[in-house]
Amino acid sequence: MKSDSKLPYDTIQLSMGTKQITTGVVGIVIGLIMGFFASQIFLQNPSRVGEQQPLNSSQDSSQLPAEHPPAEVMEKLTELQDWAQTHPQDSQVRISLGNTYYDMGRFDGALSWYEEALQLEPDNVDVRTDLGTAYLYTGNPIKAVEHYKSSLEMNPDHIQTLQNISVAYLSTGNYSEAIGHLERLLQSHPDYPQRKEIEQQIEYIRTQILGGGPP
Repeated sequence: MKSDSKLPYDTIQLSMGTKQITTGVVGIVIGLIMGFFASQIFLQNPSRVGEQQPLNSSQDSSQLPAEHPPAEVMEKLTELQDWAQTHPQDSQVRISLGNTYYDMGRFDGALSWYEEALQLEPDNVDVRTDLGTAYLYTGNPIKAVEHYKSSLEMNPDHIQTLQNISVAYLSTGNYSEAIGHLERLLQSHPDYPQRKEIEQQIEYIRTQILGGGPP
């Protein structure tokens, strides 16, 4: 007999002002996470796997609005959380909750749901990468790198992971590792849309920061 129950994350679309947040991992959207301008390195915010609209590059987790989310959003979150409590083996609802908190800029909330999802799907590269990015936004680049490395062990060419681990390494001053992963990104994705900009950044880091030429 077919069940009449409906998975809440199948149809939920949360509206926050003009931004639409669709829950669930929906695939890779390539976004420019690093920019090059006037001989300086600009680190734009790394994006979630499948994120439709990355946060503005001038924002960080300490600058995000603290006001209470709209009632509609809280109602949908409650629905998702209730479903998660009654379906402890449902990884997708936990991914949806993690993505929703992430897209709201509430990265601490995203962490716990991504962690629960990974307990159920330890080989989910997208979720592990998003968990790493949530750690990066909460000021823990070391933990972020740990998860990015685990993702790359499972999928060495995962584009979002290669992008974001480069940002994590740059944020800690580990320029050699950052260059290595940026070069790996370009090698594994020859049609990368911002290839020229990344090549300029690699050259700038190598010559102006590390003080050397190509190896």
